[in-house]
Amino acid sequence: MTAPGRNDPCPCGSGRKHKHCCLRTQELRLPRYTQQDRTSAFAKLMRYARRAEIGDAMRLGWELFWDGRLDMEPGSSRRDTLENDAQSQAAFMHWLLLDEPQDPDGRTIADRFVERHGPSLTPGERIYLDRMRASALRPYEVAEVRAEESLRLRDLWTGDVVEVRERLATRQLARWDLFAARVIEGPHGGNEIDGIPYLYPQHVKADLMTAVRRHHARLRRELPADDPAAFFKRIGMVFHHFWVDYVAAPPAPRIVTAEGDPLAFGKVVFDVTDRAAVTAALERHPELDPQDDGSYVWFEPAGDERRRGLATVVPKGGRLVVEVTSEARADRARAFVERLLGPAVRYRTTAFESLASVMSKPPPRARKEDAIPAAVEQEIVGRYYEEHYRKWLDEPIPALGNRTPRHAARLKTVRPALVDLIKGLENQMERARRHGQPAVDVGWMWAELGLERPG
Repeated sequence: MTAPGRNDPCPCGSGRKHKHCCLRTQELRLPRYTQQDRTSAFAKLMRYARRAEIGDAMRLGWELFWDGRLDMEPGSSRRDTLENDAQSQAAFMHWLLLDEPQDPDGRTIADRFVERHGPSLTPGERIYLDRMRASALRPYEVAEVRAEESLRLRDLWTGDVVEVRERLATRQLARWDLFAARVIEGPHGGNEIDGIPYLYPQHVKADLMTAVRRHHARLRRELPADDPAAFFKRIGMVFHHFWVDYVAAPPAPRIVTAEGDPLAFGKVVFDVTDRAAVTAALERHPELDPQDDGSYVWFEPAGDERRRGLATVVPKGGRLVVEVTSEARADRARAFVERLLGPAVRYRTTAFESLASVMSKPPPRARKEDAIPAAVEQEIVGRYYEEHYRKWLDEPIPALGNRTPRHAARLKTVRPALVDLIKGLENQMERARRHGQPAVDVGWMWAELGLERPG
């Protein structure tokens, strides 16, 4: 059972909201700390961590925290970005001070600090540090956002639902967001997020939880079975690794053509010596499809089972330019043109532009007269999404083992993957809506597929 929310009816039966009845009485009895206590306590802990005796722990912890992700040329832009990232530096200090054991008995730097300097701390400082020492990064999913008030989080390890007071986070998080964070009892009694949270793409959930379970299987004999916080303290750096790998510096995807060749944008250029002969040959060749702008799309021979476009042939005055997407296609295009046009053209050069260079160019700016009013755009995109996702329910989806969503909904083993897919769609639409982009409500899918919408 979960504790009643602040706005739920009070379980005492008074008929008032819980926050105006027993919760208020309970909160008045709780030991408190202030925001000033929080700030001063962590400042004292940070001063203690700068002692020379902790230098070795700092260096070894830095290596463990990054686990080889900084093994690249010094001065490289990616390394500088990661090392100088303020979130990474703050997250490292929280992990090193609060989680990483320094002694065989598991004591952390924060534990040592409190043992040595506890008497010099104020009661509020001691309360705050004790709560942080007991905390650990844990994986959560946002079950509900109550704007300007609170969040309901589902602990992905235990399944428990946690109520968290976070006004600012309600503006930043959307339903089904996935993140790792420390949740502690705040200065006013309710749960709050403290430390540095990690927000992940929703599709990372399965991989993240697989990694958590793998580490648990490895460590379960070393840790108390009834102390999940001890386990999560041992794997706190894993949440940082996932953030680096999927958010901060994901590896560039390897993009290839249908033939499996690396994608590269190139142009094969010819000088035209007989324009009439070139035009006549291009117009009658069966593998060239003329376009409205005067160019031609070169397709696979008609006899192939799957006919795909190979290049675009563009006559430009005294030049003929063939636009391709790989070096192999450039060689093939040159041979094709020389065979087709013979002495009517003369090869000049082949030039390539990297994918990174192409992606770095700003998109062309739309003219004012071409801009679509926001309301019209929303209506057009909304209709498209509605039609697309209605059809989507009956299309094979690779993430579902090439089953359709309707089929997957009937299979107990595949249903969890389908639920995560729909959650991801809802999350995507909510984030688009918050950024003023066209979005539609896909919540109808739950009923359409006979699924219970997660609470």
